[in-house]
Amino acid sequence: MNDSNYQTNQSSGKQNQAKIPTKKRKFILPILFIAVGCAIFIFVVWLAVKSPVLALIFNQSSADPELGNNKGDFAQVFIPKPAYTPASLEPVAILPSPTATQFIEQQVFIPATATLEALPTATVEVLPTATVEVAMVETATPSEGVAYAEIVPDTPTPEYVAPTAVAYQQPSSPGNGVHWFDVDLSDQRMYAYEGDTLVNTFVVSTGTWQTPTVTGRFKVWIKLKSAPMSGPGYYLPDVPYIMYFYGDYGIHGTYWHNNFGVPMSHGCVNLSIPDAEWAYNFAVVGTVVNVHE
Repeated sequence: MNDSNYQTNQSSGKQNQAKIPTKKRKFILPILFIAVGCAIFIFVVWLAVKSPVLALIFNQSSADPELGNNKGDFAQVFIPKPAYTPASLEPVAILPSPTATQFIEQQVFIPATATLEALPTATVEVLPTATVEVAMVETATPSEGVAYAEIVPDTPTPEYVAPTAVAYQQPSSPGNGVHWFDVDLSDQRMYAYEGDTLVNTFVVSTGTWQTPTVTGRFKVWIKLKSAPMSGPGYYLPDVPYIMYFYGDYGIHGTYWHNNFGVPMSHGCVNLSIPDAEWAYNFAVVGTVVNVHE
């Protein structure tokens, strides 16, 4: 019995010893919560004192309603307004507008060394020939300046006169029924004559203004039934029925254009191939070729 009681007391003592720390912990937690709450409250109060935003909120809430949002930093001061005195209106004399003579006198520059007796004068003279002369005498320099204005009647425009047509005049022929050609550059025509008799007429294309055809009285110096022709920027093979009459200027057939009646060549006389064949058979070496405008 004693042993069991002893054991029972020992076990109850152990239980009491185990319960003591739990009670101590229960007292410590509220104290910690209270201390933390006090610290937070003190921090908030410190922010309210130091923070400008919170201070402005507290100041606005506690401001005097009569002064509005302003506090002791601003003071109301009464500033009297200055008395307004209306300006007196005095009548102003309206001067008459200056005349043309007064305006001219006011525009003249008077040097400091000039006297009142030496003022410049303006004179207007009407000449019989409708010429207006204005003379201005300057006082600063001894020289005189004269300006003239003359009215000139309109010059009549001459009437248009249409050019008169000039009839074709046959040049002098070699005579005796000799065959010869006459090339008219203005009409872009070539005429075949037998003595004084006109045998045939052809429409041709002669040289352009950049490469004109030579003018004068020449003779065919060579005949070629077909040959190539070349020059600056062109090469033409197998040109038919060539008759050179001055250097490399000749009468020949043309297969590269059909624009006859318009200057097209580099100086030669271009004919269509059938016309060139007829002229080739009509002429001989020594046939006269007369070229003119």
